[in-house]
Amino acid sequence: MESPLHYFLNPQSVAMIGVSPNWSFVNTILKQFLALKTPARVYPVNPNYPEVEGLKSYPRLTDIPDPVDLVIVSVPARLVPDAMQQCAEKQVKAINIITSGFAEIGGEEGQRRHRMMTDFVQRTGIRIVGPNCFGNMSSPHRFAGMPRTDVAVTRPGGLSLAFQSGGLAIYMVTACVDRYIGLAHVVSSGNEADIEMGDCVRFFAEDDHTKVIGCYVEQFRNPQKFLEAAELCAERRKPIVVLKVGRSEAGRRMAQAHTGSLAGSDEIIDAVLKKYGITRVYDLNEMLEAMAILHSRKLPKGKGVAVLTASGGANAVLTDLAEDIGVEFPPFAEEGWKKVRSALYDYITVSNPLDITGPGGVTDQYVHQAALEAMGADPNMHTILHLLGGNTKLDAQSPAGKVLLSTIQKYPEKVWVRMSAYAGTFHEKPPGPDLIEPITEIEGIPFLQGMGNSLRAVVALIRYAEFQRKRAGQRSHPPTAPALHPQVAEQAREIVQAAHGQALTETAGKQILNLYGIPTTWEALATTAEEAVHLAQEIGFPVAMKIVSPHIMHKTEAGGVLLQVQSAEEVRTGFARIMENARRYNAQAQLDGVSIQEMVNGGHEMIIGMIRDPQFGPGVLLGLGGIFVEILKDVVIRVPPLSPEDAQEMIESLKGKAILTGARGGKPADLQTLIEVLQKFSSLCIDLQDEVSEIDINPLVVLEEGKGVKALDCLIVPQPGKKP
Repeated sequence: MESPLHYFLNPQSVAMIGVSPNWSFVNTILKQFLALKTPARVYPVNPNYPEVEGLKSYPRLTDIPDPVDLVIVSVPARLVPDAMQQCAEKQVKAINIITSGFAEIGGEEGQRRHRMMTDFVQRTGIRIVGPNCFGNMSSPHRFAGMPRTDVAVTRPGGLSLAFQSGGLAIYMVTACVDRYIGLAHVVSSGNEADIEMGDCVRFFAEDDHTKVIGCYVEQFRNPQKFLEAAELCAERRKPIVVLKVGRSEAGRRMAQAHTGSLAGSDEIIDAVLKKYGITRVYDLNEMLEAMAILHSRKLPKGKGVAVLTASGGANAVLTDLAEDIGVEFPPFAEEGWKKVRSALYDYITVSNPLDITGPGGVTDQYVHQAALEAMGADPNMHTILHLLGGNTKLDAQSPAGKVLLSTIQKYPEKVWVRMSAYAGTFHEKPPGPDLIEPITEIEGIPFLQGMGNSLRAVVALIRYAEFQRKRAGQRSHPPTAPALHPQVAEQAREIVQAAHGQALTETAGKQILNLYGIPTTWEALATTAEEAVHLAQEIGFPVAMKIVSPHIMHKTEAGGVLLQVQSAEEVRTGFARIMENARRYNAQAQLDGVSIQEMVNGGHEMIIGMIRDPQFGPGVLLGLGGIFVEILKDVVIRVPPLSPEDAQEMIESLKGKAILTGARGGKPADLQTLIEVLQKFSSLCIDLQDEVSEIDINPLVVLEEGKGVKALDCLIVPQPGKKP
């Protein structure tokens, strides 16, 4: 089946509506077509000029006597509807609309203009890229349909880009050209009235020329299509790097449940991207280095990283950065240490990163080779960074080049990367004689620039390797949710719907938790003080007392919680005080009574929650309670369903995880039960994702090993406007 992008990247004939002899983006594209003699047939369309750049100009598209594959439209927004009508009459294959002034202007008019295009596609079947974009390019087809891509199409490579920003797309193409990073295809998708990110990623996944994919995303218009394409990329081992913008605090401020104030939609997007092995970056420089290293023809077998430098200062900077970024620099194994020690000058310390000083990095190839071979042979070093020299090509026939390349051949299981200490202009040669055999990459990886972003790129490669190993294991043992009776989900939905759009009471929330096998405190509802006393005596002192009201979600704030209640008299007075506080807090609130609950002493307080993104669905949140969640925001989010390995990884990702494993002489927590509860909760999230927007289990007390967990409180917030 032909890809919808085919005629945008490999047209045999192109008409250009609005092109003129004056400088413009579309005029630049026309000049590129003529210089490259591709495509074979180009037709300017402009009634104001008899010819443009030596080509006959036609008054209207329909005046062209030959068939037209692609039409590039660059006219004022008010003239675009007529241009599209001409395309329909001419029965062209595809339209690339450069013009701005559509959905991005906002308001009803922006929406109307956008709908005009989507309706046109549905009516005619003619595909559109844009509007508000800068065109497309394809090196395999020498198609330079984007400004400033005439050099890029002559240096084909394996990197393909899909950018919703035309300007940033051009910047990235320019950077790749400067760094000799070859491109396959670039699509500037703009407002995505038709062709959108998921279409581009699927095309790249199926394209033999594409090895690595980069995406600039402002909005996922069809998340499911994007994720299906991402899954195909994962299957074909084509790494994706995404620069996703639009992070905002607004959603957190609007959240009703505590979970929502800790994390929002952007964190769910993070979790979704991680699940599909996608590297997320935060600026163009970081993106460029990540895309470069992911060209690697092999994946590292472990996390160990070694760096060879000629500067003690560089070692210090790298060591500081590594701690922040999460790079592991293992020490040399004993044999390697001895080899390096015997070769190095006496005043050099054997360490990783290893500084072999200026002479070792430039003139003394014995030292250079000994250091590289020690790293290559070390079983704990899996990725080796070569930081000798500046931002230049390397001469493969120079003494240093021969040592490096011969060592790489000797240790082919390692990933070897050449990098520089700083980012900047990439020079054709270092000072000195001309290069005999200049190279700009090693084993497919272009030379990296800058210590910080290079280390981040290394982390991206290591994580992608871990993702692929985990994925290979899951193909034989796919993650499954715990088996539940099919009626459980329906019963849970009925409880939510019975609240008629209001937040569920704690009692109702715990009923749902019990359905999914998540342990909760023993409790009962008292509507009078004497009933409360009777229930407390039945449970056994001390007890906890909490207001029950669908209109009071934050019970502590309302003065509706008492803990460690020790006697019948305290229960009586406590009941009256809680009811009085609740009426004062919200005079209109429906007060169902007071919940009398067992007290759970000891253990570690945690929070488990669900937040929901309107596009990507639910995310499961886990955090340590108290100061860790309130101040340090020590939380982890993953996307359900969760396998036992996923749940274990969530726990291990917490900064305060040592508290759960018995730090400072404490007893280890029951992590196995916590893993099981996370799995059960992930099933709950999947079942209720269309009914609720947020869930808090706060706190969930994790008792010592072998004693289980207990949910002490639960808040479930239905989706706004959701009716039974």
